[in-house]
Formats: sequence, structure tokens, C-alpha cells
Amino acid sequence: MRRREFISFIRGAGVWSLPAALAILFTTPVQSRSGVIKDDTYACISWGAAHQYTMQSLTPKGGQINKNCPIRLPKGTKVDVIKDGDDGYAVVTHGGKTWWVDGERVQ
Repeated sequence: MRRREFISFIRGAGVWSLPAALAILFTTPVQSRSGVIKDDTYACISWGAAHQYTMQSLTPKGGQINKNCPIRLPKGTKVDVIKDGDDGYAVVTHGGKTWWVDGERVQ
């Protein structure tokens, strides 16, 4: 549906159509699958933070927990996998939040 058609549809449908459309939009489940963490990993708040953690882990000091990668997911943790293969990272939900983790560590 084109934008103009959608706007005229909303205007003609009455006051309650917009809240109803938004309710449908936000209650529709995201396509995901259940998964399990295969090996301990840190969960990061964004792709950039996960990439930075990976680069840091290649140094002699190693990757460190920080505000961008605040939690550690131990082996066996159940997660919902939203997206696989985001440049080597998987997007998962755990504890009601969305995290980026090493894609090799999610089964």
C-alpha cells in the first residue's frame, strides 16, 4: 500500500484505526528460534560493541567486561536467536533484552 493510500485509509477509518494498527504492529511476534550458548561468551549491546570486544580479545590483555558488553552468558544458557550471521555475530534475546554475541557460540 502506498503512503498516500495508507494515509487516506487511516483518515477514512476513524479515530480508533491508528491505535489498533499500532497494537497489531507491536504485538506481532518477531520470527526467532530458540538456541543455546555452546561456550561462555559476553553479550554486547550492539554490533559495534561486539566487534570492538572481538578485536580487544585478540590482544595479549584479552577482552574485558565493560559497559558495552556488561554480561557473561555461561555455557548452556537458553536464548532466542533473532538473527544469525550478522557478520559473524548472532542477535539474541535474553532476560528481555537484545544482545549481540559471537555467532560461533550459539547453537
